[in-house]
Amino acid sequence: MATASERYFSDFQERLIVEAIQKAELQTSGEIRIHVEPICSATSPVDRAKEIFVQLKMERTQERNGILFYFAYESKKFAVWGDKGIHEKVSQSFWELIKNESLNEFKEGRIVDGLVASILKCGDELRRYFPYQKDDTNELPNEISY
Repeated sequence: MATASERYFSDFQERLIVEAIQKAELQTSGEIRIHVEPICSATSPVDRAKEIFVQLKMERTQERNGILFYFAYESKKFAVWGDKGIHEKVSQSFWELIKNESLNEFKEGRIVDGLVASILKCGDELRRYFPYQKDDTNELPNEISY
């Protein structure tokens, strides 16, 4: 868990984001995570999202249906990365839509609103292809990683 000085979001903002993740995951076996850092150290935010995805062991979900939101606030970089299972089900245009809708909110200073809306939209898409089953377990933590 990140200390207060390492975090970008306030406790209240983090709670809103985590609640959106929990709500989205109630409908699906899919997993959603958020990773936040100041600087994007890779050539592109997508490359960094892929690195973080592996560091967080998100590729280890049973159905390969994890989605990572990557946000580098000082670099102003953002990416959404979906694992193989969900990526095979949705088109590239879905990922572009999620990214662009988030970025539109970010440009207006509504970062938390943008993330929450996109998390819920991803939850709806995951539900279409990976509906919640009564024996589903939460395979990954819901908290924001830093």
